[in-house]
Amino acid sequence: MTTTTFANNLYVEQHQVDSNPTTHIEQSTLEYLHTAFLLYEYKQTYTKKEYRALLEEYGWDKGSAESTRSLRIAENFQAFISCPEHLAVLPISVLLRLCSHNYKILIDELKDIPIGGLTCRLVLELIEKRRLFLKAMNQEKKDGNWRATPDGNRYYTFGKIMEDDHQTGVFTEKLIEELGLSPQRIVRKAIADLYEKHQVEIAKNEIGSFEELIPCEQPTNTIEELIPANDESVINPINLEVMQRELETLWQSDTEEYDCEEYLEEPESWTSTLKKMRFRQ
Repeated sequence: MTTTTFANNLYVEQHQVDSNPTTHIEQSTLEYLHTAFLLYEYKQTYTKKEYRALLEEYGWDKGSAESTRSLRIAENFQAFISCPEHLAVLPISVLLRLCSHNYKILIDELKDIPIGGLTCRLVLELIEKRRLFLKAMNQEKKDGNWRATPDGNRYYTFGKIMEDDHQTGVFTEKLIEELGLSPQRIVRKAIADLYEKHQVEIAKNEIGSFEELIPCEQPTNTIEELIPANDESVINPINLEVMQRELETLWQSDTEEYDCEEYLEEPESWTSTLKKMRFRQ
């Protein structure tokens, strides 16, 4: 401890600087923020060629990677361009971490902290909390909603149900009180009913798709379209006279065997019907 103090005192005496290292970190952060915001302003004001010429004029030999890193900080912390000292408590490494995709959401939280209330410890705690949250999310994404028990069985989880009106929770409590069902039983019955209805809808859709594939029959205007040319079972109008003669012959042979008048009147109706059919043709 004595050696360390002696070394610090020796450095302080040699360079005539503040013995508090935190002061230098904050000063270096503030100076770096000045650099970042200046470069960002030049980048937005001048053309690409003019911007390069300006850097050369100022003797910028820090490399493109350093200017890119500065511009990245300035771009993400535009809300603090009027008060860069508010971020001076944070090392450059922390600022760069807050610029990353996973942690830039924390910058919005820093805006609500009043000047003087921001500390590096607070920001590091926010980063750690965010890291644990992302880790848990990645683990759930990797494992899905299935979980395993120590004895090798598995169960399904639904996670947190976040609702503005809390409908699911309210209805679940009512069903538990009124029907005496457990939450697991309620979920099981609800999902089973929904799945059954879904299967019925799928079946209806499949039937509808099948009916669409069946072409509708088009009405025909001519008898030739309805009667095949080689169909002998259909009466041809041309042979109507031949059939009429055959029927009259059969009728005469029948009347010779029977004397009942009712049989004598029947052939007349047949004959008149056939004549009407012939007249229509």
